[in-house]
Amino acid sequence: MSVPDREQQTPLRLIRWLAAAGVLVVLLVTTTSALLRVSTAGLGCEDWPACYGRAAAAGRDAQAAPPRLARFVHRVSASAVGAVVLGIGLLAVTQPRRHRRELSFFAVLALVTLGLATLGRATPGATVPAVAMGNVLGGMLMASLLAWLALGERRPSVRAPPWLGALAWAALILSVLAIALGVMTSASYSGLACPGLPLCTPEGSAAAWSAADLDPWRTASTSPSIHMAHRTVAVLAAALTLVLAWSVGRLGHSGRWLRNLLTATLAVQLLLGIGLVVLGLPLPVAVLHNLGAALLLMALVAVHHRIASGNATERDSGAGGSAAGSTASVFRRRTDDGPVQAGRRSGGGLI
Repeated sequence: MSVPDREQQTPLRLIRWLAAAGVLVVLLVTTTSALLRVSTAGLGCEDWPACYGRAAAAGRDAQAAPPRLARFVHRVSASAVGAVVLGIGLLAVTQPRRHRRELSFFAVLALVTLGLATLGRATPGATVPAVAMGNVLGGMLMASLLAWLALGERRPSVRAPPWLGALAWAALILSVLAIALGVMTSASYSGLACPGLPLCTPEGSAAAWSAADLDPWRTASTSPSIHMAHRTVAVLAAALTLVLAWSVGRLGHSGRWLRNLLTATLAVQLLLGIGLVVLGLPLPVAVLHNLGAALLLMALVAVHHRIASGNATERDSGAGGSAAGSTASVFRRRTDDGPVQAGRRSGGGLI
């Protein structure tokens, strides 16, 4: 690669590294936020479980005091996320025509950052689960966008079939819905509403369902319906994710790596969820369950990136005519035994 090409690729490389660092910082923000949220709800208090949800019944003054260090780390890491987003924007504007994709990501990240900053002012003393759900889902969205930027643009060895994209979207949507219902379960103090497995009560009977309890703008109150809705959607999401992992594993070396990643993160998340019920909502397990949800979401984002990159490569080859397309396919073709490397305009090097 010539010196001018290297100079052009430098901002893109920096953006990718900065985005990767941003993913880690956002995960720190969401994890400390979960610690603050569940400790305020009473998890880890001395007179557990009598203190759980006491804030809902006795008012804000009865809330447990969250750890000061966690609050400090949360504020510092949240400020660092803003610096990461600003850095991405500054690097992208150095070559606006070349980095249109990165500029669009920066615009969305900036809007989400401003939205979360505004929502954060309404978080202390909030009485509806919608506020906590907005905070968590906004953080997950930021982590997903930064992860996509960090992954860059790649040329995979095997193109994904069209149906795999639909399966990946279904798994992603159900996973996001499970996360939202999980936050709602925590914010409504419904963690102990269903102490049995797999059904709600230890005797094995199901709880009475109430659609009104699933309103996120309803004042927080304990509801078995919210807890069981979270479990039901989580089981469906897990089943689709397992099918997705098996299907992605057939897409060459990168697919097998993603299969292992999906399977491992899903297994850990399911074990943490079961542990929460069996052990009676221990504070460390609750925080790790929140982190596990974020890591599983990042794995699903990586799968979507792999599928989208393969489809984009196929479209690019078809647009160049039959002769040019067939020539390009030779340079793109890989096998697991010997990848063929090809230069890429916006990828920052050889693949």
